[in-house]
Amino acid sequence: MKKLIYIIIALTLALAACEKTLDFPFEYKQPKLVLNCVLSNTSEIEFTVGRSMHILDTKEIVMISDADVIIFEDDKPLQVVPVSNGDGTYHVAYIPKVGHTYKFQVSKDKFETIEAEVKMGEATTINSLSGKNKYESDQDVYYYGADFDINLNFNDNPNEENYYMINVSAILPDELVEYFRDNYYSYEMLDSSYRLNLECNDMNVSTSSNNTLLYLSDEIISSGNYTMKFSAHDYRDIYGVFYEIEYYNDNGNEGENITEDPEIEDLPFYREFEYRLIVHVKSINKDYYQYQKSYDLYVENDGNPFAEPTLVKTNVKNGLGLLAASSEVTDTIKFTIKNPYLEEEEE
Repeated sequence: MKKLIYIIIALTLALAACEKTLDFPFEYKQPKLVLNCVLSNTSEIEFTVGRSMHILDTKEIVMISDADVIIFEDDKPLQVVPVSNGDGTYHVAYIPKVGHTYKFQVSKDKFETIEAEVKMGEATTINSLSGKNKYESDQDVYYYGADFDINLNFNDNPNEENYYMINVSAILPDELVEYFRDNYYSYEMLDSSYRLNLECNDMNVSTSSNNTLLYLSDEIISSGNYTMKFSAHDYRDIYGVFYEIEYYNDNGNEGENITEDPEIEDLPFYREFEYRLIVHVKSINKDYYQYQKSYDLYVENDGNPFAEPTLVKTNVKNGLGLLAASSEVTDTIKFTIKNPYLEEEEE
């Protein structure tokens, strides 16, 4: 028995002697400025400025609201000063022009000045656009939102390297939006930034990690134009509008202003309303395309211990982030959304 105890003690001491402290060679690097901006030919300039973080940094992302920013158009400074919103977001009352080159210079005390440059490419042309409401004759549509099949054909310049991005938004009638403005349902009706979820079975088309963007390169386009077939889903349950109207007509509005409206049958959208899908086709630069692909791969691999580390594309000199360009065209498909409760009553 004593011999066994001596053996256990000897093994314990031997294992303790094998312990070794490993020092990981994480080199501390001076933080860099981070610029993120997508220029558009349809809106004024918005961008953010922050600072990079070390891999072991436990702080929240730090935004910089007092950076010095100069924007050049074709090497000439814009005569518009960026205005900081105080949270690292900046606004410039200027809409970029197609065919022009823009350069950003961002500086801040204790940071190296960063630069980025991008050219606004030409927008494409939409040749044809059509769509079909999948649930047009389904009696249970108001439980599932709305699904649409969309066919899109657009031009591609065969003499240039082009990249494209597509998203879909929706517009509801103004009088319907106004009707629900003070109603709890309004958070859905008033969301002007809402994007539909997209799904495409085309192997040449990629889908963003949040399923609201489709993007592709013209490497697979040889005919000078391209046809895309995809579906778009509106999760806002637009048929639920009619349920809300019926509910408040039968039960009162619990103190809200809907009971002050005229007779419910007189409402302009009681029987049906016009629903418009806006298809946005954007010609984007190569860096933007590569950024989106790398970002989606990063999201896909996040939390996977067996995946190789993914570096998100950056095109900012001496810093990090992205300066991208998007030249956009849009077209509209109109649908008539009918009140399914009236169909039930007629039956």
